[in-house]
Amino acid sequence: TLVVGEVSLLQSTHQVFVEGHELRLTPCEYNLLKTLLGHPNRIFSRNELINIVQGYDYDGYDRTIDSHIKNLRKKIARHAPGKEVISTIYGIGYKWNAYPGE
Repeated sequence: TLVVGEVSLLQSTHQVFVEGHELRLTPCEYNLLKTLLGHPNRIFSRNELINIVQGYDYDGYDRTIDSHIKNLRKKIARHAPGKEVISTIYGIGYKWNAYPGE
């Protein structure tokens, strides 16, 4: 189980909870969240995230990760409004904010 702030990820059941509310995530969103939650405040490049989530042989567009991040942010924001838990680091990638709002 990974718990960072109000987000809990239960690896054994692939369930994710925000403030006690279960989120319905796609496999890609789940793997993105697991990666980011597992390394709070670490910045991941788009390519790193694609390699982790889609595999090294992924031949698609690297901006698809942006869409998955956008959807993940929306789902989390429904139950944790006003908290920017996933930050965009311009020109580099994304990170999970261990302490959003501080």
